[in-house]
Amino acid sequence: MRAVRRVVVFILLLSVVAAAGVVSWDRWWRRAGPQNPGMTCPAVVPAGNRPPLAALGVDRVALIGDSIMEQASCSIADSLRDVGIQTSRHAVGGTGMLTGLVDWVERTRQIMQTEKPDVVVAIFVGNYFPPPLRDANGAVIELGSDAFFRAWQERARLLSAEVHAANARMYWVSPPPITELSLAHAGRLFAGYRTLDGDHALSSGRVLTGPHDSVVMTKQTCGRRRAIRTSDRIHLTDDGARIYGQQIAHDFTADLGVFTTPKPC
Repeated sequence: MRAVRRVVVFILLLSVVAAAGVVSWDRWWRRAGPQNPGMTCPAVVPAGNRPPLAALGVDRVALIGDSIMEQASCSIADSLRDVGIQTSRHAVGGTGMLTGLVDWVERTRQIMQTEKPDVVVAIFVGNYFPPPLRDANGAVIELGSDAFFRAWQERARLLSAEVHAANARMYWVSPPPITELSLAHAGRLFAGYRTLDGDHALSSGRVLTGPHDSVVMTKQTCGRRRAIRTSDRIHLTDDGARIYGQQIAHDFTADLGVFTTPKPC
């Protein structure tokens, strides 16, 4: 009888070790392939089959933001499809929280009412096109001023409140490094998003950084060196969008369940 118990204990221990090994491989070592989803996929990417213990409690995700999200969104959706999540893509290039053609607080309210996503994932790097806002005294709110950051954070809070009011979760994604003067504040804006009560933050922008968080134009990926940023040093190539989107999906699913989408190669 004692020998049988030992065998049972051994089998249980072996099963635990094997399960831990599979989870560790999936979370830290499994890599996606080199195929690029591109940037012109459908507005709604349907869910595929859901593996066990993946993306727990999330069936629908809405992606919002500016051109950086617009470029990465097909890659995000392609990855999330493989864990049973339907993704809707709403990003609009050249838009921001304070000025531009889209009122993102109102647009988010509409998305929550019509699509009822479980999660909203956002990337906003800080577009601030004229005419600029003015404060209560009529003074222009200058780009990069303390008033600018306060106003932007307040709009982010209002957007987040729309998501929470619909009983959904809000995720903010860190941008790739940007040094161009009109958007050099992108990292500081993300730091503000991280302080919003009840929200989640994904530091996925790190996947496109060089030493000391520098901008790099190429990256070794899937056995080859490829361009990841366009000549303006802001926007992404197809490979850059693939890498960034796959990292976002991996970080997001790692936050949701046991099994994840693969990291970029």
